[in-house]
Amino acid sequence: MTGCSALLIVLMLVTTASSIFGEEPEHTGCPFTFTGTVSRNEDFQHELPGGLVFALEFINYGPEGWAVRIFDPAFQSDNFCAVVTPPYNGINALQIYAWHFLNEEGSGPNDGSVNAPGEERRFNFVTDKASYDTAFESLSAMLWPESPETQEAASAVHDGIHRESGMLTVRELVLGGTEGDSAWIDSLKFDVELFIPLPE
Repeated sequence: MTGCSALLIVLMLVTTASSIFGEEPEHTGCPFTFTGTVSRNEDFQHELPGGLVFALEFINYGPEGWAVRIFDPAFQSDNFCAVVTPPYNGINALQIYAWHFLNEEGSGPNDGSVNAPGEERRFNFVTDKASYDTAFESLSAMLWPESPETQEAASAVHDGIHRESGMLTVRELVLGGTEGDSAWIDSLKFDVELFIPLPE
């Protein structure tokens, strides 16, 4: 396998890293589900019940990939997932990069030698602007506290915010390169499950 040759990886349930990056959601009821395909340099959007939008947005700076986002079209810069999906520093299940699926040598699928999210991307999200603002403000106070007391208070507020859960499962991906930060994904097929209140 060379860095310039395309590699097709059909993912199977062989990685364990998915449980590390994103908490196990507490599912109740039936999920809202859909599937999608996205290619390099493309974004993907799907409208959700209640008017929110699920998006995979292409990242074209640094390592290429996609970021998972749920947002209200009236506030398009907000990411309703990022404020309630840990970890809040470093690698996060909301980002999808080619190197997550490769071993250290870039010679084949990730065999556990690279600590990265796997094919199952579990995440949380809020469903309204007010919850987003509260989560954003309390998370900021948690990450950059003025004192231990303010951090503890902010953490209590953040823990009390109602959130829904979801999972993106990568079903198939085609890699266009396999060398370190220059690796990229040519195309990605995925399923999404969102445990979100459905309109009656």
